[in-house]
Amino acid sequence: MELFFVVFTLNAPLQIDSLRLSHRARDAQADFEWTRRHNLPAVPGGGDPCEEHIGRFCWYHEASAAARPEEPRQIRESRELLIRQLDSAAAVIPGDEWIAGQRVRYLVEDGRAGEALAAARACRAATSWCEALAGLALHAAADFAAADSSFALALRDMPPDERCRWTDLSALLDGALARRYRRVGCADPARDGFAARLWWLAQPFYSLPGNDRRTEHFARMTMVRLAARSRTAYGVPWGDDLRELTLRYGWPTYWTQAPAGPGLSLDVAITGHDPDSAYHFLPDVRGFDQPGNADVRAWALDPPRPRERYAPPYAGSVAALEHQVAMFRRGDSCLAVAAYDIARDTLFAGAHPAPDVALVLARDEFSAPVIERRPVVGSSDVMVGKSTCGPVLLSFEVVAPARRHAARARYGVRPPGEGGALSDVLLFDPRDSLPTELAAVLPFVRGSTTVDSDARLGLFWEVYGLDPAGETVTTAVRVVPTRTGWLRRATQSLGLARRSAPVQVEWTETLRPRGGIAARPLALELSGLTPGRYRIEVAVAGRQAAVVAREITVRSPARAPARTP
Repeated sequence: MELFFVVFTLNAPLQIDSLRLSHRARDAQADFEWTRRHNLPAVPGGGDPCEEHIGRFCWYHEASAAARPEEPRQIRESRELLIRQLDSAAAVIPGDEWIAGQRVRYLVEDGRAGEALAAARACRAATSWCEALAGLALHAAADFAAADSSFALALRDMPPDERCRWTDLSALLDGALARRYRRVGCADPARDGFAARLWWLAQPFYSLPGNDRRTEHFARMTMVRLAARSRTAYGVPWGDDLRELTLRYGWPTYWTQAPAGPGLSLDVAITGHDPDSAYHFLPDVRGFDQPGNADVRAWALDPPRPRERYAPPYAGSVAALEHQVAMFRRGDSCLAVAAYDIARDTLFAGAHPAPDVALVLARDEFSAPVIERRPVVGSSDVMVGKSTCGPVLLSFEVVAPARRHAARARYGVRPPGEGGALSDVLLFDPRDSLPTELAAVLPFVRGSTTVDSDARLGLFWEVYGLDPAGETVTTAVRVVPTRTGWLRRATQSLGLARRSAPVQVEWTETLRPRGGIAARPLALELSGLTPGRYRIEVAVAGRQAAVVAREITVRSPARAPARTP
């Protein structure tokens, strides 16, 4: 009893001082948010139409983001004072998780990711919380590989019930994927498998280290916990609506104010502005279930009313990559010939350092992908990747961090079939002498499936499974319009637009394969085609029959500039 009394009297002043210091830190945070709220840049009220009501909030997508206003001096100075107060409090009570978290939060908000990481590493609260704070700081510093590792440690060290909350993906999902996810309990191993596949498919660029879409989610989870126990910039208590908004769209990069509307109890109405140029990187159910067989629509980056968005800090804009890909069989392996053309994308022009281009072939979330990469040396180039034959997810990526611009194409590709099968059709710019093997055609491969109507278009394909001694086959090549829109059909029926006559050639020949492969080039004249979308069909019939198709877009040739005397 005497020992207890002595310890109590020695520790009581320290406990009281720590408690007072903690209260003062909370008061300082509340004072800062009050100062922020009442000094935010003023913008006219009204805004864009509300796209979705989420609890007390109206969310809308800003069609054209205005220039971000400069943060007022009063807010900057008040934040700096708060950070100094949090620094002092953390030095006395480094085990206080609220102080440690707010210290990292406001350093990150102030753009001081390096100091935020040092603060996280000085944290002496629960191990998992300090690791999550380090993950937040590393993510803010764009060190996504290290952030991935830090969040993985945090999840490992969390109690099971907390880990369940942090790994819950339900806020990001809708439709069939959401219904399927709800049927899986937290303790079910299938839930971890679901998450592993979703994050693999949602990674914005496989050519970059770390999965920044996953670390973004856990950074948002960290911010949710930080904001749930503190004052908000909106001047309203934290709630499920703010949690959902944060998990789906991220933490606002800045806020503005406008006079409160009729019926609102707030003295000012606050608008939080999400990062510009945010995209939807999660796949739909087709891409999730069969990534090697899904088309590009499974990864639509800007669908109407997406469930979630993410803005990569290294790419303020992400465009569709102009390209073509064709698959060829080589024994048990397959070659993916991929060519790109970024000449029309002016945001890549003159970038220094040069953008990086990568061709990625991935079987699943557990296998190491095949990655072929190189710096961009011109506006177009050809790359070849080799993988085992089977459906694979292809991601063709060009990233220029110096311009904060990127382009990609992502979809599933399947290898040519077995006996009697054809490769894909590869488009190239024909010369006087047509190439008779794949290696010879590579320098002339087109980086686009869009061609001028006055151009000659080269086609190259391979036939597999023929008799080694030679086999007589009949080949037919047709170029036919794809589905015509109703306006085009109406103008054609009235004689106001010319119908596109299909191009068709057919011949019979004896093919003698070399190494089991018979290659065939062909040059087509497109001068009879009107602008529009077409499908090139190649059919080969011998002992067995096979058909492959390639879609192209025919455009009017660019006119030479007129000369004036």
